Amino acid sequence: MRCPVCRAENGEEAACRRCKADLTLLVTLEETRRHALDQAANAAASGDGAATLVHAEAAHRLRADRDSWRWLAVGGLLARDFALALACYRQVSEPEA
Repeated sequence: MRCPVCRAENGEEAACRRCKADLTLLVTLEETRRHALDQAANAAASGDGAATLVHAEAAHRLRADRDSWRWLAVGGLLARDFALALACYRQVSEPEA
């Protein structure tokens, strides 16, 4: 996780290793996001496309990345929304900047 103050890369610590900024809120946000992605995975495993989309969208709103795009694509497939699934898959397929 990148410190918003000095831009140093950090682990899951509550304070930045370089500038000692408080990262507690970011750590909490990442834990919440990771939980939402886990819920999306569980919903997909049970074949529930609507729930997969709900949880993937929650994670995506917190921080969009390849993982959230992938679960949105899976949710789209399970919900038989193929246009959504393709659009999300294309986001995953594009090279990262």
